[in-house]
Amino acid sequence: MNFFEDLVVELKEENLLESTVMDNGPDVSDPAATPAVTSGPAEFDVPEEYAAERESDVLEDDVLTESSGRKGSFGLSNIEPPAPPRPEPPAAESADIQLQGNSETVEIRKPSSEREFFIKRATSEISSLQMVEAVLSAVERERMKIVPRSYDDLEAKKALHVFLQMAGDVETERHKQAEFDLLRETEAWCSALAKRDREISVTNIRRYCENCKPMLSSQAMLALARFYRNLPYSESVRGKFDFIITRLFSRPTDDDLRLLLFTRDEMFGHIKTLYAEWSSIPLYSADGEESSIALTSLSFEDLAKEAEAAVNFDDLIRSDFFGRLRLFKESIAELFFAPSVTAAAIECNVRIGNKYVELIDRERRKTDAATVHDRFGEIDDQVVSEAAGRTLELVNLLRERVASDDDSDLDEVIHEEVVVTEVRHDHQAEESSEVEIGAKQVSGAIGRAIDAVRSVNRWFLLASVIMIIASVGVFVWGNYFAEPKVSSTGVKTLSFQGTDLADVVKTAKLSGDTLYVVAQTNLDQMSKEKQTEVLQKLYQAGNEKGWTVVNLMNSEGKTVGYVTPNKVEIISAESK
Repeated sequence: MNFFEDLVVELKEENLLESTVMDNGPDVSDPAATPAVTSGPAEFDVPEEYAAERESDVLEDDVLTESSGRKGSFGLSNIEPPAPPRPEPPAAESADIQLQGNSETVEIRKPSSEREFFIKRATSEISSLQMVEAVLSAVERERMKIVPRSYDDLEAKKALHVFLQMAGDVETERHKQAEFDLLRETEAWCSALAKRDREISVTNIRRYCENCKPMLSSQAMLALARFYRNLPYSESVRGKFDFIITRLFSRPTDDDLRLLLFTRDEMFGHIKTLYAEWSSIPLYSADGEESSIALTSLSFEDLAKEAEAAVNFDDLIRSDFFGRLRLFKESIAELFFAPSVTAAAIECNVRIGNKYVELIDRERRKTDAATVHDRFGEIDDQVVSEAAGRTLELVNLLRERVASDDDSDLDEVIHEEVVVTEVRHDHQAEESSEVEIGAKQVSGAIGRAIDAVRSVNRWFLLASVIMIIASVGVFVWGNYFAEPKVSSTGVKTLSFQGTDLADVVKTAKLSGDTLYVVAQTNLDQMSKEKQTEVLQKLYQAGNEKGWTVVNLMNSEGKTVGYVTPNKVEIISAESK
């Protein structure tokens, strides 16, 4: 059994794969029916009568279709309607790479002819989409608790079979039609997957890949990386690619740390090789963006050094390090996919994640887990996880580092935190049968609860009631009346009185090159377009005042939108 068949069996055993090209396509046992699968999901044998025909150069002809915005094609001939050619990285050289720290070797072989290159690309695209389909279905089923909307890939497999059978008749009209049909079917399949993927959060993808048993193979992870790399850019796509590529090029070690598998230069070479293997075209002008690429790579290095220079966890919190890192990644947009930038981001993610774990462990050793949780429990774990390209949750790190006999004070706090976190992430609904059983037991449970209350010491009960009332009072005061206390070191308070923004801005403070604005209550009543206009006016005012980033919050302190030199985005507002 070859490697591809092993991978298919593995995915079937995990209930991640329902059918394959071999299952639904023509009988692969018959050499006359279809070429045999050989060295993995990216390679199929060329029919014998064409195997001897080899050419020295590889010609890559990419097509960008309007249906999905995907980059890449399989063409052996000039079919219509193609888009104008796009520049590509050089063709992939031969390489054997071990990713994720496991023993599975990913083999990349440079095709020896133009025909072999396009056949390999077509078959690898089909198998890659099939693995992506399996993973997305598993995420929908296990994380989102919905019935997967599986795509009927029979037509795509039939189109691949016809294309492979016609591989030698390059100049015939039948071959051109087979080529066009295959491209059309794969684009339709990819578009359907992209539509489903838009409903899946970065968190769901990350948690599934980190926790599934057995762990996803390197081929499956590479299929996901290829899928997101060749989709039209969005912040969600960038975030998923960031996590997957970081996981591929690192491995876990003891104490929740991760270790890079390659140097940055080695990662740069491997990423370029993978891009060529995937037929990925640049999303930027290589000549015009060289200086920006170099500066962006250096910025990731500076961010990693800033994190590693932190003496304690408070240093990162005071500087809003993780929020700034996430905004920086969003601001560079498509430039993130440049191989040198991606390599720098992977290294930055691993170093920052390791420093986060180290600082939390240091804080716990200085005091205790309960104190650390009380001090830093309000940190947004999702911001940290998205910034570092891996799941980093304070409560789980504390749980793993505290011995059970010393953990009694933290048990209840952590249990409550874990329950709330799981409910928020998974959105799990109770099964109807459980609801019915619970309804039948309500009357008996109420009676037992009343008896239990009557048996409790009245003074203890009174003290408990007083503590509950006091807790509610503190909660209401802290959330609705008290202003948040933040460090004012280096912060300047600005006034917009006498400007056309006076009726919108409540308070404005400048920290470094970032302006933080708390708006009046009328901001929530504005349309998305009006809020965007307010953001742009605040940003334009920075030309004279000296800020380049604006963070706009509503009267409750919740972020509504932000603007950078490259991006304007409304986060939580909806059009009225």
